[in-house]
Amino acid sequence: MFFYISGIGSTFFRTEDKNFAIFVGEKVLRLLVPFIIGIFVFLIPRLYFGQTYEDWTRPNADGTMDSNYWSFMEKTLPTIHLKLSWLWYLPALFIDFILTYPLLRWSIRRSKGIAFDPLVDTGIVLHQILTLAGWAAICYFLVTKQNYGQLYLVPAVICLGCIMTVFYLV
Repeated sequence: MFFYISGIGSTFFRTEDKNFAIFVGEKVLRLLVPFIIGIFVFLIPRLYFGQTYEDWTRPNADGTMDSNYWSFMEKTLPTIHLKLSWLWYLPALFIDFILTYPLLRWSIRRSKGIAFDPLVDTGIVLHQILTLAGWAAICYFLVTKQNYGQLYLVPAVICLGCIMTVFYLV
């Protein structure tokens, strides 16, 4: 429901007046800045105090607790992406917005009755293809734990590309 409401809210962005860089800048300020602040203000203290109760919060390889907060934070930060807990939705929402911006722009142009412009609309479709290809490359090369990138994320991006192709054609 949260993703649906966020998607509805994004339709108010004036894609004809503002460009992709402005869209990304606004999403960075609204999603990634609170995400980074949340990691340091909420998540790391929660993980630190949760060491007593949850083994997965402990940063030491032998499973022992770390009593020094700064040492704990230093050891936890490299693997913080595996312990995001409730903060996972902010980067996921940011990625969703970036991946679907071209479709948003296409949809707003069609809903406003703007005639098909071969130059602009081909650029939108090309932007979509490049965005999905970039995300597939990131999934393939950077998500390496147990080959999750190749096994799950790349096929998911291909499926998303097929669905978006249907949206563009319809």
